Amino acid sequence: MTASRSADEARSLASAAEQHVGLVRGTRDWLQRDYARLATLERRLLDQFARAGYRPVRTPVLELSDLHERKSGAGIVAKLFEVSGAGTAGISLRPELTAGIVRAYVESGEPASLPWRASMAGPVFRFLPPGRIHDREFTQVGVELIGAGGPAADAEVIWLADWSLRALGVERPSIRIGHVGLILELLGRSGLPVAATSALIESLSEAASEGQDVRSLESALDRLAAWLGSGPADDGREASPTTDTADEPAVDRLFRHLVPDVAGRRSGAEIIGRLRRKWELGHSLHDALQNVREQVRTLADLRGPAAEVLARLDRDYAALAPASVAAIRELTVLLEQHGVDLGRVELDLGFGRGIGFYTQMIFEVSVPTPDGPLEVCGGGRYDGLARVLGSDRDDRGAGFAFGLERLYQALGASRTEADAAPPSRGYLVTTAGAPGVDRDAAALATFLRDRVDLPIVLSDLGFDEAVRYAQELGLEHLVVVEPTIEVWNLEHGDVRSVSGGELVEQLRSRLSVVRGDAL
Repeated sequence: MTASRSADEARSLASAAEQHVGLVRGTRDWLQRDYARLATLERRLLDQFARAGYRPVRTPVLELSDLHERKSGAGIVAKLFEVSGAGTAGISLRPELTAGIVRAYVESGEPASLPWRASMAGPVFRFLPPGRIHDREFTQVGVELIGAGGPAADAEVIWLADWSLRALGVERPSIRIGHVGLILELLGRSGLPVAATSALIESLSEAASEGQDVRSLESALDRLAAWLGSGPADDGREASPTTDTADEPAVDRLFRHLVPDVAGRRSGAEIIGRLRRKWELGHSLHDALQNVREQVRTLADLRGPAAEVLARLDRDYAALAPASVAAIRELTVLLEQHGVDLGRVELDLGFGRGIGFYTQMIFEVSVPTPDGPLEVCGGGRYDGLARVLGSDRDDRGAGFAFGLERLYQALGASRTEADAAPPSRGYLVTTAGAPGVDRDAAALATFLRDRVDLPIVLSDLGFDEAVRYAQELGLEHLVVVEPTIEVWNLEHGDVRSVSGGELVEQLRSRLSVVRGDAL
């Protein structure tokens, strides 16, 4: 190797070393103090779920993209992080936890005892524009209740989310409840053909993923109604020789618009003709769309305190969507039975988030912050997901997930140092710079670790530095190993001299009181 080549390589290495390698946009690091608080928050949520009978499960971060494409809706599918590389086609990082949990339920060897209550926690990944609130990687913590349906199961899920928040010290979380089932029931009873209704729901799903409320559904219906009256669209395709496109009936045009590609033994004209024959004689497609559009427009404004909205539902929708109205009313009654104050509950029938995924009740929970309410939890009912994934088991399901980092942010305003990260009852063992006692300090640390279940950290820092380091780690005591052993209580500032055996007995006694063994 020549000298010039060695110099070039050295310069190249130096240049590479100087280049800054930062975080991926939309991600963040969690260092010890903040991560300890975040982990404590996750553990407290899971412990609260366990008190209601929800046991933790774990599913892979990597899943087949098809798992989420089948029913997650356009809003989620568009945000998938797909894995690239040899042998990774069709594999994605999970964008949420529910689909993986339901897949695990479907694939479990033995039929689960129903209802199946599962809790979960883990990272999820979505391709989102990085921002102050939305991250590309974040943690979800939540539950799934599978094999139970109706208002009773819905009430349990909403109550558990609210109860868990109140256990964290949030006095008055606000609950916003919608009901996708009301929209679906209106469409189902509108007089539209089943095929048209199904295709329209898919179209509305995409609209909802953008606007996340019924106003976007209203716009989709407006566009469809305007298109219906505009005459045949010139899309450049040849007309079917069996169809007179100049006089094409409205229902034919709707089917050609919603189902443009048909396959199988029958021609497109035959399929459309069969669907037309099922259309009730004399029924006007235009009138049906107009009725649905007016109903959706009214729903967009149907929002407010639970008692007020229930009265309007009974008056305006009990005859149009009786099953959904009855379910919403029963849900509010059961929430009161669970101890949920209906004064904190808002019914929002224009809340259409996830219409392609959720099938009935949907909800979100927000906590008050100095900048206004911040949504920290969302969920709903997703009946049929297990069936879509190929199961013949009970396919009813409901659940929710907290955004852990967002909850951490929301609680930050009211969190104090005392309740955010309780100090450890551990000990920092140090030589305080004294010569010839390193082995004694190591032996004492090992002696203590073998006998007590407390954090024991070994150090050779000087006294002042050791005090600061112990406080940074949240340790309550400093053990200085010199010819004698001194134990400093950093909270109270007192000190005592002990032998190794005396220290162990004191630690054991203290630990038993902490655990409640001595009570």
